[in-house]
Amino acid sequence: MNVATEYAAQLRGAWLRLGREVILRGVTLDIPAGEGVALLGENGAGKTTLLRLLASSLRLTRGEGRVYGFDLRDGRAVRDFVHLMPVEGGTYPDLTAAENLDFALKMHRLSGDTASALRRVGLEHAAERRVRFLSAGMRKRLNLARLSLLARPLTLVDEPFANLDAAGRDLALDVLAEVTAQGRTLIVAAHEPELAAWVTRRALRLQAGTLTEQP
Repeated sequence: MNVATEYAAQLRGAWLRLGREVILRGVTLDIPAGEGVALLGENGAGKTTLLRLLASSLRLTRGEGRVYGFDLRDGRAVRDFVHLMPVEGGTYPDLTAAENLDFALKMHRLSGDTASALRRVGLEHAAERRVRFLSAGMRKRLNLARLSLLARPLTLVDEPFANLDAAGRDLALDVLAEVTAQGRTLIVAAHEPELAAWVTRRALRLQAGTLTEQP
C-alpha cells in the first residue's frame, strides 16, 4: 500500500468481522487531510464500529489501514493524531463537569481553558455538578466542550446531534465548523444528513459492509 501523508485516513481491502457479523467487506477508502466527511447508514450498519477502527480501538480482520501514514496496528502512534467523540459516555459520572475537562486535558498532556469551554457550550452554571446528575442533552454539550479542547488532526464524531434540542444542534454545528476551520479532518457519523452537510462536503453511506459515495 502506498503511503501518502496528505491522506488523513486510508483503507485498502479492509475486512472487519466482529463475532459472526461482517462489518466491512473489502472496503477501500481515501480521505484527504482537511476534508469533512459525513458517514451515513441505518442503525446497526457499523458506523460507530468504523469510527472505532479509525481510532485504532479495533483491529482489521484483513486488509490495511493507515491514519496520516501510520499503520492502524500502531495504536500509540495513531492515537496521537485522532480524537473520537462517542455518541454517549466518554466522561466520568462521579467527576464534575469541570473536573472531567481538567482530567481529559491532563490525560492528553494538553493545556486549555476549561471555564471558557464550558461557557462555550452553555454549561458554566453546571461546572461543579457531577456528570451523573446532568441531563442527556447537558452530557452531550459537555462532550462538545471536551471535543473543542481535544480536537486532533483527525476528529471523529459519533451522532453529535443526538439528545440535543434545536439550540443544541446549532451549537454542535458551530463547534464542528470550528474543527474544520482549523484545517482538521472531520468524520461525522449521523442520522441527519441535512445537518451534517453544513460541516462536510462529502458523504459516504455504509450499507451491507460496503461504503458508497452519496451524491
